[in-house]
Amino acid sequence: MDLRDLLSVLRARWIAIVAATLIGAVLGLAASLLTTPTYQAKIQFYVTVAGGESALAAYQGSLGAQQRVQSYAALVKSTDITQDVVDSSGVDLTATHVSEAVTATADAKTVLLDVAVNDSDPQRAFKIAQGFGQVLPEAIEDLETPDGGGPALARLSVVNPPALPTAPVAPRTEQNIAIGVVLGVLAGVGIALLVNTLDRRVKSKEQLESIAGKPVVGSIPFRKNDDKQKGAEHIVPFRDGHSPAAESFRRLRTNLQFLNVDRPPRVFVLTSSVAAEGKSETTINLSLALAESGNRVLIIEADLRRPRVVSYMSMPDKVGLTNILSGRAEFADVVQETRHAGVDLLACGPLPPNPSELLASEMARRLIDDLRSKYDYVVIDSPPLLPVTDGALLAHISDGALLVVRSNRTTSDQVAQAVDNLEKADAALLGLVAVANKPAKRSDTGYYDAYYSSSKTPTS
Repeated sequence: MDLRDLLSVLRARWIAIVAATLIGAVLGLAASLLTTPTYQAKIQFYVTVAGGESALAAYQGSLGAQQRVQSYAALVKSTDITQDVVDSSGVDLTATHVSEAVTATADAKTVLLDVAVNDSDPQRAFKIAQGFGQVLPEAIEDLETPDGGGPALARLSVVNPPALPTAPVAPRTEQNIAIGVVLGVLAGVGIALLVNTLDRRVKSKEQLESIAGKPVVGSIPFRKNDDKQKGAEHIVPFRDGHSPAAESFRRLRTNLQFLNVDRPPRVFVLTSSVAAEGKSETTINLSLALAESGNRVLIIEADLRRPRVVSYMSMPDKVGLTNILSGRAEFADVVQETRHAGVDLLACGPLPPNPSELLASEMARRLIDDLRSKYDYVVIDSPPLLPVTDGALLAHISDGALLVVRSNRTTSDQVAQAVDNLEKADAALLGLVAVANKPAKRSDTGYYDAYYSSSKTPTS
């Protein structure tokens, strides 16, 4: 996945990213509101070591103080010291609690000892810090006094006495919210990438061509109300202007001629992987686009299980293909002229109990061969490829199949299996037709919308 693909995924899943970010911010705020405020009182000590008057003695004394300050920092948490602090400050805590509340730090390059006391009660934190200011210097003096008596070898002096804290040091609300936002963004991006990985739906032309190994010869946009003929919502009003849908079918018509320059397909099947991908609508409107350029076109309703073309075109369906294949009628007796110039319809006729056997018969093959001489184009609407074998059988006895795929609905596995079914039937896959499952963004349709609008604007 390159940067462009990543940005496309993030743009498509922006709602999840924003939601995760908001949740992270709310959780950060909730953590701050639910956390008991903590106050901190600090006290700083200075360590001095007795030395001589010479420069060497003073230097050795300074080194001794730096070495001792680390030990004093560890001594702060000792049970004896913390118990003395409890007794001195009069706080209602145990020595263990005081040990957990206090931290001591000492820089190895200085002789300063910093002691910090954290507590939910600012007054108590202040008293404990004062207790350390009283107890710790005395304890150090006792430890540093030689057994034989005399002055202490080192002393601890308070250089920065504690002050009563007025504001809590925790929770840090702004910091927690910022952390929540960052974690939310990361979680949102992770969720977006995970969902995209698990989402097997076909989303782009490049993805579709990679799966099928064939070109996308047509891209049908999501049809708006002005792309639907009044009283027949499945039919594009080609005569009423240059709508995006009408132009897309005209481009598909043109692209068909370039699939094989010497022998362009004239008898072909429109099929799909599964139901409800738009193959019947595509069959009708592609036929109308072909007839618009002066061709004689025959639509064959070969979906003998769930026929849709006849109802979409508001045509009778009492006789048709099954009557011919069963030897009960001739083509000339059942073919119907439609209200669209240049377009005839061979309806499916009565639904048979054995559709696959009829379509695989020698009668079906002879019918297809005979119709080549009668029409410029024969467009066959067939059932989906995955549930039944009818579409592959028809593609085998014709020039091939156009596979209709509804983007953002059909999965890559379904497309791959449909292509495999055609290959196993020794049928040619001519190309793919992508049908949009949702409205395109303004940037994607701006040119065609502008062209469509300008075609309806009178010129002076």
